[in-house]
Amino acid sequence: MLHLLVIFATTLLGCFAARAELNWDVGYVYGSRDDFTYRRAIGVNGELPFPPVHVTQGDTLVINVHNSLNVPTSIHVHGLLNNGTNYYDGPDMVTQCGIPPGESFTYVLETKNQFGTFWIHGHTRHQEADGFYTPLIIHSRKQPVIVYDEELHMTFEDWYTGEFYVRQAYIDSLDDARTLTPYYSKALINGYDGNKTAPITFVPGKRYRLRIICMSINNWFKFRIPGHKMTVIEADGVESMPLEVDGLSMGPGQRYSVIVTAHNSAELNYIYNVTSYSRFITDQQGLQPIVYTGLIKYKDGAPTKNIPVVSDDQLVWPEEAQLQAYDKQPRLPVDRQIELTVKRFSNIHYVPFSALGSSLYKSVLVPTLYTALSMGELAKNSSVYGPQTNAYVLKHLEVVEIVINNPAIEDHTFHFHGHNVQVIETGPFGNSSTIDREPVPRILSGPWPMWRDTVQVRAFEFIRVRFRADNPGVWFLHCHLAVHMYNGLAVVLIEAPDVLQQRQSVPEKMVEMCKRQGIHTQGNGAGNQGFDLSGLPPAVYPPS
Repeated sequence: MLHLLVIFATTLLGCFAARAELNWDVGYVYGSRDDFTYRRAIGVNGELPFPPVHVTQGDTLVINVHNSLNVPTSIHVHGLLNNGTNYYDGPDMVTQCGIPPGESFTYVLETKNQFGTFWIHGHTRHQEADGFYTPLIIHSRKQPVIVYDEELHMTFEDWYTGEFYVRQAYIDSLDDARTLTPYYSKALINGYDGNKTAPITFVPGKRYRLRIICMSINNWFKFRIPGHKMTVIEADGVESMPLEVDGLSMGPGQRYSVIVTAHNSAELNYIYNVTSYSRFITDQQGLQPIVYTGLIKYKDGAPTKNIPVVSDDQLVWPEEAQLQAYDKQPRLPVDRQIELTVKRFSNIHYVPFSALGSSLYKSVLVPTLYTALSMGELAKNSSVYGPQTNAYVLKHLEVVEIVINNPAIEDHTFHFHGHNVQVIETGPFGNSSTIDREPVPRILSGPWPMWRDTVQVRAFEFIRVRFRADNPGVWFLHCHLAVHMYNGLAVVLIEAPDVLQQRQSVPEKMVEMCKRQGIHTQGNGAGNQGFDLSGLPPAVYPPS
């Protein structure tokens, strides 16, 4: 179902901060979301999809989570900065221990000055890959970049025939992964089979805000409404200077708001196009890519306008470095640069892996936040976190520039927990001729770089981003493709651990939740003192 919400700006501006409380019973549900496969998935209160969450800027969002699964769980609000409450960020064994089966835990999430388009998803055992996610809209208290009449949201998902861990266990068991038949997905639009999504109704002359959320786990989505222009006004919960485009190209985790003005006449209906595709599996007719179409309805029974097909390279799409931030903050001056390069390799069974740091990311024996809080002065030494975490220790308030190079054939989106980052530059990296793709041009941002929390780094490209280390905590930086995250494409940023120790302490209930599972809550990554990391499983390093 398409969720439609009429927003009266004057009402929002007059609201006071409130406390919104939700009770979520996270459990297994069964059904056929794609009208093709009946399977087990993860829902909330017996529903999948489960309702989107709406709050207002400044509100406190309280989510009481009860775990009815047979494995631990946790939640992450994708894009929420959690400044001062790092322990509510959600990734299992990074900032917390998972909520054990049969137990409950309450997240107290402060929206503070943030507003825009976000989403909430599981962050333990890749449960977002099995349906555990929903949109979060934080409505602004001020007038938007462009005033509109109504708003609606659209969600894009990829949906597979089996549960994520079942698929991965099968791949891991193969003697020769080259024999694997690729897993192809279906696409869901607004939670249901992309071919059966309800029409979008436009009233002539009205101006609409479309909030579009890519909640996929592996696939990219392209979205267009031929015969209509879109004006981008927001990306990843941050307002942008208006930019007129023909369509959107979105990777896993990314969000946009666009303004679309309906035509003045209701004599014709229109068709929107949604294309779902992946860069790491082979194209196959009817399976990859897949184009879904839906109706923009002006009037029941009206004929559909016939619009000639135009190739993508003749259209305008928003580029990562092209958008400009509405707040007009200039480029940050750099104090320190970290360069990360995606390293792709295979094991002896030809299962592919990708590393972002020196090794494949693997969970250690103590939540990394707890190590940062308990190791005193040694918390400023990256070695105490274990080589499996790829930890980088940042100084308080320094401006960090991160360059991510991708000399491989796969596209990625990288999500920064705890920060929005300025997108400074994108460009070519490596030899794109191996995939028969023309080298992309270098694109340097304008004077007011866009802030984003999830950035695309496409095959044989690089991206340069900057942020100020003003949010002490332990923050995950990882590829948002579930299969890449599962295989270790991540690092951890340890931000100002000395300041963190002065300002934050983990709620006792979270500590006790770890202890009941036999998980250490103090010490280095192995739960020991000093640099004694005995007990950790061996780190896996890419071949030199």
